[in-house]
Amino acid sequence: MQRELQTFPELETNRLLLRRIISGDANALFKTLSDPEVTEFYDEDAFVDISQASDQIAAWENGFTDKRCIRWGIIRNDEDELIGSCGYYGFHSWNNRASIGYELARTSWRQGIMTEALDAIINFGFSRLELNRIDALVMPGNTASTNLLEKLGFRNEGLLKEYERWGSKGFVDLWMYAVLRKDWGIEISS
Repeated sequence: MQRELQTFPELETNRLLLRRIISGDANALFKTLSDPEVTEFYDEDAFVDISQASDQIAAWENGFTDKRCIRWGIIRNDEDELIGSCGYYGFHSWNNRASIGYELARTSWRQGIMTEALDAIINFGFSRLELNRIDALVMPGNTASTNLLEKLGFRNEGLLKEYERWGSKGFVDLWMYAVLRKDWGIEISS
């Protein structure tokens, strides 16, 4: 895993470029994460100041430098504005697993954008990072996210009661979803 994260990997799909998020993306990130509909099921409250977006970008950059996370900005191929992000956090290198997180600007919902982006990072995770398991935590009621994960082959493994503290939401119950490399169709090398 460490070898694959020496330089930031850009990923391309049919419609998207997944690239490093830079300080110049702060306005677009703020626009997305200040939308209460986007953050309804997010682990933080809606942003109220542009400095929060700048701080988030710096935190993701530090996480990548320290090999704790990798967060890609989602950009349409024909534009250069950030419309969301997705990536890995919570790397457990001994167990070859990580968690994914994501968000998308409301103007890009229901267009298959996140399906396409997550498909790319899941392939990257299994083939290049050699992950064996990828999981995602989803707040009950977030049917868009559960439908997305199930479409990508994730399985619901159960409800974790008051599992994490999510901003002003306090301690929340979360569904645990996961997909294994063998179920994704990538063989484990010996």
